Amino acid sequence: MAGTVKHSHLKSSWRCPSNIALVKYWGKRDFQKPMNPSLSFVLQNAYTETSVELHKDGDQKVEFYFEGVESAFGERIEQFLDYISVRLNWVHKYNFRIHSRNSFPHSAGIASSASSFGALALCLTELDFSWSGKPVESPEFWQMASEIARMGSGSACRSVYPGFSIWGKTQLFESCSDDFAVPILGGINPVFYGLQDAILMVDAGTKEVSSSVGHRMMDKHVYQHSRIAQAHENINALYLALLTGNQKKFVEVVENEALSLHAMMMTSNPSFILLKPNSLELIQRIRRFREKSGIPVCFTIDAGPNIHMLYFQENELDVKAFIERELLVFCENGKWIDDRIGKGPEVKSLPQHPPHEGAK
Repeated sequence: MAGTVKHSHLKSSWRCPSNIALVKYWGKRDFQKPMNPSLSFVLQNAYTETSVELHKDGDQKVEFYFEGVESAFGERIEQFLDYISVRLNWVHKYNFRIHSRNSFPHSAGIASSASSFGALALCLTELDFSWSGKPVESPEFWQMASEIARMGSGSACRSVYPGFSIWGKTQLFESCSDDFAVPILGGINPVFYGLQDAILMVDAGTKEVSSSVGHRMMDKHVYQHSRIAQAHENINALYLALLTGNQKKFVEVVENEALSLHAMMMTSNPSFILLKPNSLELIQRIRRFREKSGIPVCFTIDAGPNIHMLYFQENELDVKAFIERELLVFCENGKWIDDRIGKGPEVKSLPQHPPHEGAK
């Protein structure tokens, strides 16, 4: 019996990046499935490192430590484990000790839930695959990790791949799914692999309205159907821009998506506004700089006030001078985060072999 095994001790550790959506998903249906497809890329410097240790000592429990301090987030992890127990029926046979840390401030305008659940899903999937003898580097591994991550946080399903990925059914690829994200493999113009992301910190405080609450407001939104149609149109246009190297179209679609996301928030019932005066000032200055310099720089925004300014590697010196000269005065305490498109998750350690009854 599983309960008779003494001192079994198993561990897996992964580093998983956050991601920034260029075509936004807003609104959920069923369980953690998107109303519309989204397209994103992972970051390089903004990541979560998570280790999962399994043991059978004492009563079943989940201990979650964030940056060395035990956190109430463990309750959300317990709910998550209940959800995924249908896929991973061994999770209720172990106690969990989870350690996690971020490379970025918790309220930095970066999707910490994406990197956190992405890293956790990778740990759990690695354990499951290694126990069953399946190859960890197979496409099935990444697909399963993406699906499990989605059950914790929708956007997390896009964090388990390098570069660009798509989540949600579209006409672009038959493999696109609402259950997991798929990577965009090949065909992208090399200029987009030099994408840089300057995250301009307008306000590091907690959001007034959580993303979960915002998603629910799309259920009866007056513009719901129009927004879904717009997202499909924009994902087609953006994918074509990525293939052809069309920077002008890239800028147009990315900014349209960012403003559409916040338009949905401002026209929901009840409505809410997450942008701050300095957010709007940064947007205006970025557009003015692009118009005067001819440099293809643009902005995107997640569900918060902080601005992600996207630009290309070839323009790095000019853009960073612009940041120092004009933008930092509108950032909280002059803070910004220098990031870029990333290479995806990284395994930090290999798990030990489990007892035979560990995974069925």
